[in-house]
Formats: sequence, C-alpha cells, structure tokens
Amino acid sequence: MQRSVATRHLGASPDGESFAIGKVGCAPGMLLDDSAAERERWVLGAMALHRVVARRARYDRTPDQIRGDLLDHAVFCLATRGSHALRASGFDGAVPLGVPALLSLAEPFQGALHDAEFLCLVVPRDSVADLGPALDRCRPGPLDSVSGRLLGRFLDQLAAELPTMRQAEMPRAVEAIRALLGAALAAGATAEPVDKALVQAARLSRLRGLIHEHLRSPELTAELLCRLSGMSRSQLYRLFEPVGGVAREIQRERLRRVHRAIADPQDRRAIQDIAQEFGFAEPTTFSRAFRREFGYAPGAARPQAPGVR
Repeated sequence: MQRSVATRHLGASPDGESFAIGKVGCAPGMLLDDSAAERERWVLGAMALHRVVARRARYDRTPDQIRGDLLDHAVFCLATRGSHALRASGFDGAVPLGVPALLSLAEPFQGALHDAEFLCLVVPRDSVADLGPALDRCRPGPLDSVSGRLLGRFLDQLAAELPTMRQAEMPRAVEAIRALLGAALAAGATAEPVDKALVQAARLSRLRGLIHEHLRSPELTAELLCRLSGMSRSQLYRLFEPVGGVAREIQRERLRRVHRAIADPQDRRAIQDIAQEFGFAEPTTFSRAFRREFGYAPGAARPQAPGVR
C-alpha cells in the first residue's frame, strides 16, 4: 500500500540559512539536523522511500541511537542535486550525484548535504533475505558502478512518479527495486573469493534465521542448530567464531529482543517476566549480561510514563 506524507517546516536561522534548527526524522533510525527541510515519505511494501530537500543539513546515526532502537536496516542514500558528503566505516569523502551510498543502521555514520535533493531508501534486512549475503559483502559507501547508477536513476524517477502511481503498479515497482538492488550490490561486493564468501554468508544468514525462530525455546543450543541446519558442530563453530561463538550469538540476540520489548512503551510487563520469556531465569545473571551488552541496567531502557521524571 502506498502512503505519502509531506511536511514543510518554515523558519530560518539568524544568519538567514535553514541549518541546525532542530533534529527531525530523516528516515527510521536517522536524524536530520535541519527542521526547515522539506520531507516526503512513501511506503513500498516493507521498504520506505524518503525524499528530503534541504538548503544545508546534516544527518547522522549515533552509537546511542543504535543501542536505543537496535535497527539494522540497509539504507541507500542518493543525492540527485547539490552535494553529498559521507563519513562511514571505510569511507570518508564526497558521494557523486546520482550514485547511491549503502549504509547500515547497525553502524554509525554521518552525512552532510548542501543545496540538495536527497532520496533515502530504507530496506529492512528481513524483507530481502535473499540479498543478505550480498549486503554482508558490501562495504559502506558509494555503489559507484553502472548497476549502482541505474539504481539511482530508477529511484529518482520513481520518486517523481509515486504521487500519481496507481496501486496496481506498486508491486511491479517493488520488484524492480529488488532486482536493481541485487545488481548494484553484486557490482559493489568486495573482492573476496566469491564461492566461499557467498556460501558462508548464505549459511550464516540461514542460521541466524533459525536462531530468531527459536529464541524463546529453552532447547536453543548448538546441537539444535546442527540438527535443523544439517551442519556439523565444527562447521557451525567455524561460522560463528568471528562473532564470539554460537552461545554468544544466541545470548546477544536474546538480549536484543528483550531490550526491544523493554523499550516498547506499549509493553508494560515486568522486566523479569520479559527476560524469562527469552530464557533468562536468574535475575542477577540477566542484569549482568544486559549491562555488559548495552552499557546500562535493564531499567534504563524502559521509557518513563508521561509526566514522570
């Protein structure tokens, strides 16, 4: 279903430029430092396309934001006018006009716009599970290839057509996005040995899916993952060794899910009840693990009720 939201915030700084007036949402998990920017949003299935027009602005993703919302969506940022500078892991510089830059909400980044029209495609990883291995093999930064530029042109044209697009045309547009994303990611992948990297990434993506499906089960262990995946114990351990091991990955995902529930203002269950749902039976052990993972106590993640300070 298509949904369009447009907002225009009028105002200017004392020097006459709309800049750093306030923080507003640019896309899920990102903040735009220019409340005078013009913004629009369209929902495309599980994806969302955001359009921003700003004279001068900054956007960012901070470690505090990452800890607070735990989003790991892929984001494709594209300037079609003006200038776009980006600082992310492994990249620091200007992004050419018409070239989408790949970012992950699981990592910090900063961007700067000047006299820019800016598109931001937010893609939840779960909605493109088949592209997971390709996403894992691409570094943050510009997708400056023929396929990347074709993706940029398509998004630019799509933003122009969306206000009048018929509902029946929407599924075809989404499929076109997916196809172009796959091509751009394949062209932007790092030059590892392709066969080995793709196989390992696909296996790891499948195993993480199994972990998510069985997070509430007390039987979620390396043995269960071996049975469900058909892998040997040594294969399983080798795959998870770079992230601290199988047990560490299971605990990390359980803590992330607990954090998400605690931070949900609609979920008012006792924190220990939520922890027990995901296998943390001992309060002291849970509290210690939570603090080690996020740097603060579980209670600090719970939003205060309105009027409570």
